[in-house]
Amino acid sequence: MNISKHAAVVLLLTALGACSTNPNPDDPVYDPHEEFNRRAHALNVPVDNAVYGPVSRTYGNIVPGMIRTGITNLKRNWENPNYIIHYSLQGKGELAGRSFMRFGVNTLFGFGGILDWGQDLGMEYRDTGFDETFLAYGVPEGGYLELPFGGPGTERDWAGWALDAATDPVYYVTTVAATRTLLVIAGLDLANDRYELDTVVDELYNNSTDSYAATRIAYLEAMRASYGGETELEALEDIYGDVYGDF
Repeated sequence: MNISKHAAVVLLLTALGACSTNPNPDDPVYDPHEEFNRRAHALNVPVDNAVYGPVSRTYGNIVPGMIRTGITNLKRNWENPNYIIHYSLQGKGELAGRSFMRFGVNTLFGFGGILDWGQDLGMEYRDTGFDETFLAYGVPEGGYLELPFGGPGTERDWAGWALDAATDPVYYVTTVAATRTLLVIAGLDLANDRYELDTVVDELYNNSTDSYAATRIAYLEAMRASYGGETELEALEDIYGDVYGDF
């Protein structure tokens, strides 16, 4: 395990220890770290305006949609081994089997995953990870937590991110060159996510009376809806976080 993965484990233990239950269950927003979060948000907005936004728009405007889709397919395909583990831990055998079949079909017949034949065969993509596994075992959501350069999340989300980063099986069985390639793919897909969410992010960050509060409630609603199976919104779940989870 390299230094970055050690750091992820440390963050995991810290975040898990910090996970707490909302003292007022009727209040949909639990934000015990608001002072810290607002300072992080005050950094994230200008960084997004100066760096993430322009870079993503340049990427989206230059790279054809077909290529961007292929990159997204590759990234999603090589996340399937991790999904198989998590759906099994969650007791969702059907979804674990679907992830297994998607990985096999797309790897063998989709040029490593560039083509998503699994989707065409009715095996729809659905992501998961330790955050959802924690939820399945009753770990509370904890407080809302926005990290500098990391974007919105909750204590449970960030704990899940740390453990996903440290334990993704793909990075323990592939070569260094393959790992670096997957890192590049993750970065490009992150830029594509930000490009596709450009209007949403611009509204939240630059056209809201209180951009922090708007981002917080939008994130929490999207996250809870995705866990409830009502939508596969990725709108604010991982605007910046995907790239950190793939190293």
